[in-house]
Amino acid sequence: LPPKLIPVFAGEADVRGAYGGRGSGKTRSFAKMSAVRAYMWAAAGRSGQILCGRQFMKTLADSSLEEVKQAIKGTPWLAANFDIGETYVRTKGLPGEVYYTFMGLDRNIDSVKSQARILLCWVDEAEPVTDEAWTKLIPTLREEDSELWVTWNPERKTSATHKRFRAANDNRYKIVELNFRDNPRFPAILERQRQRDMRERPDQYAHIWEGDFVTAVVSVNFSAAP
Repeated sequence: LPPKLIPVFAGEADVRGAYGGRGSGKTRSFAKMSAVRAYMWAAAGRSGQILCGRQFMKTLADSSLEEVKQAIKGTPWLAANFDIGETYVRTKGLPGEVYYTFMGLDRNIDSVKSQARILLCWVDEAEPVTDEAWTKLIPTLREEDSELWVTWNPERKTSATHKRFRAANDNRYKIVELNFRDNPRFPAILERQRQRDMRERPDQYAHIWEGDFVTAVVSVNFSAAP
């Protein structure tokens, strides 16, 4: 894990999360830690589901499924304890069974109420998630130790995600800012792209790479003025 994330996953919490720019390793890190949790629960004899949500998900190709698969396959001891199919991921050979489900919150938020035994809900790309969706989703986490994990790239201070989590003052929330410089495995190809953006798109750079809010740029055509 990026060292900055270690305190996020230490101890008890109701919400764990990270926000920031591109290349920080947020998504892959949370995918891997969800699998670690799944293994721990199944090894302890517990069964249930890890619900992976995004605001917009028309098909599984839009979900976190591939990230979860790659995170597990990249860690031999995890790969040995999971059954990975084309459309599913679940633990295997352990006293309990934990399986993954994937949901688009924009279309299926009401159906989340019928989801059984959610041990963990991880919402990735959470910036556009509406307040209505959060209001309906959070009460479905009914296990005593159920947790909500949230990862996102900030865009607006007015977003429901920013106001509910980043602007909150709650000691049960463990949320950090994570950017490219916090990722010890930041790839060379992204470093080249970062340098290009710094040179060629300076107005977008801070949002893309530093996790800043989007800045609206208004162009004025002075030659058209009377």
